[in-house]
Amino acid sequence: MKKEFTMYSRTRSLPNKRVSAVLLLAFIFSIKINLPVFASNPGKITKVIKSTNHQTAAFAGEKVTSFTLINADTDQPIQTLTNGTTLYLSKLPTKNLNVRADTYPSKVGSVYFTLTGAQIHNQMQTDPPLALFGDSNGDYNPWIPTNGSYTLKCTPYSGAAGSGTAGTSLTINFTVNTGTTSVRPYVTAVRPTNGSTNVDLDQSISVDLKYPGGNYINTNTVNTNTVRLYKVYSTSKSLVGGTAVNSTAAGDAVTLSATLSPNTNYEFQITDGVKDDNGNALIPFTSKFKTTTSSPDCGYLCNVAFTEKTLITNSFGTAGFTTLVIGPDHRLYAATSAGKIERWDIRSDGTITNHVTISPFGSAKRLLIGFRFAPNATSSNLVAYISHSAPVFTNAPEWSGKISRIILTTPSSPKVTDFVINLPRSYKDHSTNSLDFGKDGALYFPQGSNSAMGALDGAWGNRPEKLLNGAILRLDLAKAQQQGLPVNVKTQEGYRYDPYSSSAPVTIFATGVRNAYDLVWHSNGELYVPTNGSAAGGNTPALVKGTKWSNGTIYSGATVPAMSDVRQTMGDFLFRVVKGGYYGHPNPLRNEYILNGGNPTSGNDPAEVSGYKVGTPKEPNYRGYAYSFGLNKSPNGIIEYKSNAFNGKLKGKMLVCRFSGGDDIMVLDPDATNKSKITATEGIKVPGFRRPFANPLDIIEDVKTGNLYISEYYDGNGDGQPRITLLKANTPAASATATEAYASTLEVFTATPEQANMAVSVYPNPNPGDNLHVEVKNFAAQEPVIFNLYNAIGQVVHTSSIVTDAQGTGTSDITVKQQLQHGVYILKAAGNSGSTQTRVVVE
Repeated sequence: MKKEFTMYSRTRSLPNKRVSAVLLLAFIFSIKINLPVFASNPGKITKVIKSTNHQTAAFAGEKVTSFTLINADTDQPIQTLTNGTTLYLSKLPTKNLNVRADTYPSKVGSVYFTLTGAQIHNQMQTDPPLALFGDSNGDYNPWIPTNGSYTLKCTPYSGAAGSGTAGTSLTINFTVNTGTTSVRPYVTAVRPTNGSTNVDLDQSISVDLKYPGGNYINTNTVNTNTVRLYKVYSTSKSLVGGTAVNSTAAGDAVTLSATLSPNTNYEFQITDGVKDDNGNALIPFTSKFKTTTSSPDCGYLCNVAFTEKTLITNSFGTAGFTTLVIGPDHRLYAATSAGKIERWDIRSDGTITNHVTISPFGSAKRLLIGFRFAPNATSSNLVAYISHSAPVFTNAPEWSGKISRIILTTPSSPKVTDFVINLPRSYKDHSTNSLDFGKDGALYFPQGSNSAMGALDGAWGNRPEKLLNGAILRLDLAKAQQQGLPVNVKTQEGYRYDPYSSSAPVTIFATGVRNAYDLVWHSNGELYVPTNGSAAGGNTPALVKGTKWSNGTIYSGATVPAMSDVRQTMGDFLFRVVKGGYYGHPNPLRNEYILNGGNPTSGNDPAEVSGYKVGTPKEPNYRGYAYSFGLNKSPNGIIEYKSNAFNGKLKGKMLVCRFSGGDDIMVLDPDATNKSKITATEGIKVPGFRRPFANPLDIIEDVKTGNLYISEYYDGNGDGQPRITLLKANTPAASATATEAYASTLEVFTATPEQANMAVSVYPNPNPGDNLHVEVKNFAAQEPVIFNLYNAIGQVVHTSSIVTDAQGTGTSDITVKQQLQHGVYILKAAGNSGSTQTRVVVE
C-alpha cells in the first residue's frame, strides 16, 4: 500500500459537471478552504491545524448517487458496486478493499455509512475521500471482507459530522465470495506443541485460530464444557477439574490453565461446541503433552506465603470487578464493568463488611476501569478520578472514552465532573484504561489500540487507529481546569484536537503501547507498563520509501510491504516507559509503521516479527522491553508492594496479574542500578499466588497489613462475573511498636497528659517518607486533634489537624511538602481530652 501521508493526498474533485459555470464560480469564491499548517520542527510528529471550523457545503439536496469499490493498495477504483453484485475475491486485483461513496454535489457536509450482514461497521466521514472504512490522511484504509451477504447504506448530510439536514441515502445489497472451501474455524498453532515433554507445571495451554467464514470466536461458546484437559493413563483418562478457560478480546486465541501434576501425561481438547461469530463450528482439535518431573523452587522468596479466602462470589451480581482500590478512609472500593462502585469496611482480620453501592452514573451503565484517589484526598475529602467508556464489548461507539473526577464523601450522592471527553474507543474492549499519578501531579493512563497490529482487521471491526490510540497519555489537571471543562480531545470528524500543542492539557507521553490495562509509577522513579501483545491474525501497515517517518525524516530504505493475516502471536511485555518512546504498536497517523522490533538481522532479534523480510528496520525510537511474559499471558493489574510484611522481602517488588496464561500473581523485581533489568518469579513459586485463579484482573495491597485483594473476572472477557479474593500475608506487616528499637534514644515530647486508651497509628511504618496514613482512636467525639511530626532533634517538620467523628476516631493522609530524610520521627496527636504519640521510621 502506498503511504504518502499528507493531510490530503489528493486535490478535492470539482463539483459535478451539471452545476452551471456561474454557480461553480460563485461557489469557488464563496467557500473558505482550510489547509493544514505543518509544524516547523521536522522532528515533531503531527500537524498543527490552522482552523477547526468545517465549512458546510453550499448546496442543498445532497444525495448519494453510487458506490465505487476501491483498491486500497493503489487507491484506484476497481468497479462500481451496484445492487445485487457478487464480489469474487479471487478475481479481484487485491483483497485489500474499501468503498467510496459518490455524491451529488461532489462536495457534501458529511456522510454516514452503515454496513450490516457478514460484518458490521459504521463510519462517519466528514472530509474526502468519503470511504466506508476511512482513510489515513487521504490514503484508503484496507478492508478484507469475509464470505457472506451484506447491506450497505450511506446517508449524506449538509453539515460536518452528521449535522445539518439529511439528504437522500443509497442502499444496496451485495455478496462476497472468498473462494474458500470451508467456513469452519480451525486451530493453526498450539503451545505447548503437540507431543511436548518436560512441560513446566504452571504452563497454560493456548491455541491460535483462523476463521475462513467469520471474524472471531463467539466468546460465549468458550468455557470449561467446550475446552477441556484430561489426565491420560495407560488405558483410560480423567477430566481435570478446576480449570480456568478464556479467549482473547479479539476472539483469536483460546487459553486453558490448570493445576498440573509432575511427570503426568495430559490431553487437551477443543470441541465443535466452540463457534465463530457467524455460528460456524470449530473443527475439533486435540493435542498431548507430558509435564516435568521436578517441582518449582521458591528461590529468594522462600517463607513468603499467603492464605487465600474468597470474600465475594459470583452470587453478588452480574458485573465483574475491573479495579480494586483502598481509599484514604481505609475502605475497599471495587469498580465494576457496569459503572458502579462497591465499597466495604475492612476488618482487622482482612475480611470485609458494611457493603455500600455507589452509582456515579445513576441508572446508566458505563464500563468503568480506571479508579485512583487523588494524592491529597483524605478520609473526609474523598476525591478520586475515574476512566470510563461505553459499556459494550462489540461494536462499541467510537469516541466514548472519558476521564472524570468523582467526589465520594457522600456515597448516596457522588459528584461527577467530566475532565476529558471523546477519547477513542475500539470496536471491542480496548478502551481508556487504568490511571496513576506521577510525581509531577499529572494523571497518566493507557489508551488501548483500535486494531490487532496497526492496520484494519475484521476481528476488530475494521476500525482504524486514531491519533491518541495505542499510547500512554498524560493529563495535566490544572491546565484542563484553566481551559474549561470538559476538554474535548476528538481528533477527527470535524474536530482537530492537537496533543502536541504546548497548551494541550492531554498530551502523548509515549506511543506504540498496544493495550496496557494498568501501569505503576514505581518508587524508583520509573513508569512500568505491562502490555498485551496481539494474537495471530492481525494486519500491519506498509512503510513506503519516500514516506515521512516517525522521527520526522523521509524514509529512504526499501519499501516494507503491508502484511495481512500475520500468523505469529506477539509477545506480552513489561515496558519501562520513558517520555517520547515507541513500544511497538504501529499507528500511521503518527507515522509509525513497524510492528515491535521489525526484523533487522538474520539472527534472533528482540521482539522480532518473523513475517518481515530480513533487514526490516525497527522504528527509530523503538525502546524495547524490560521483560517478556511470553505468549498469551495477558498481564494486567500491577502494583508495587510497599509494606514490610515478611521482613521486607516483597517490599519494592511489583505484583502483576496474569489474566490468561498463568492465571496467577507474578513477582517482578527491578534492579536497583539497571532499572530495565527485571528478576521474575512465577506465581507457582509463592504459596497463595496461583490456584490457578479464575482470570485475575486487578490487585491491591493493604499497606497497613501486607494483605492483598484480587479481582477474579471469572467469566473471561465482556462483563465478567464478580469475585474478590483475600490473600492474607502469613507474616503480616510489623506494627508501629516494632520500630521502637530504632528510636530508643529519641526524645519524647509531651505537652498534655497522655491517656492510656488513646491511640495514634501510622502506616506504612517503616515509611518511604512521602505520605503517612494516620488513624486516631478513643478521643472525644467531634474533637479537634492536632498532629505534629517531630524529627530527631525535636523540630516540627509538619503540622495538620482533623476533627474526630461521633465515635472519637478519625483518619488523615499526611503529605509532607518535602521528602523526609531517613531516620526516626515522632508523630504526636493532641486534643483537649489528652494526647498520644507514636514513632515513625522513614527508610
